[in-house]
Formats: sequence, C-alpha cells, structure tokens
Amino acid sequence: MLGGEQGVLDEMGLMIAVFLVGALLVMFVIARLSSDSGGDDSDGGGGGFWNRGGGWPKGPRPKPRDPEPSWWPEFERDFHAYVHAQATRRTLTPTS
Repeated sequence: MLGGEQGVLDEMGLMIAVFLVGALLVMFVIARLSSDSGGDDSDGGGGGFWNRGGGWPKGPRPKPRDPEPSWWPEFERDFHAYVHAQATRRTLTPTS
C-alpha cells in the first residue's frame, strides 16, 4: 500500500504522464491532418491522410458545360436584394 505523501506524488506523476501522452497524440493528429499529401501525384492517387487515392479533385472548380439558365441573372438580383434586406433588418431582442 502507498501511504500519505508518496501516494499523492505517484498519482500526480501518473496524471502528468497521461496528460503528456494525450497532448502528443493531439499534436500528431493535427500534424497529420494539416500536412500536405506530399510528393507528386504521379501514381494518380491524390488525396490526403484520410482520403487515400480519391476524393474531390484539387484545383479550381471546373466550368459547367452548359450555359447558365436564363433565369439565373434574375435569381442573383433577387437573392442579393433578399440578403441585403436581411442584413439591414432590425433584430428584436427580448427585454428582461
């Protein structure tokens, strides 16, 4: 049995060790997620750590093959007006 002061020191040492292992694990995961896939994609594999060999292509979004619909400019105008109206709308706050 551990007694008194020595038991407290042992528990503290264990808590510090667990904290350090957890911190190292978090740093490892962050480093892996934020790192580049590395190298060239000559194998055609692309993708990052979690997405080996597939997924969304990198680079700019491709242009659609068809021209935009005839209603699109009117929709953009209406949507812009709606967003502007929502931004300038007065927010009601509850009174206490």
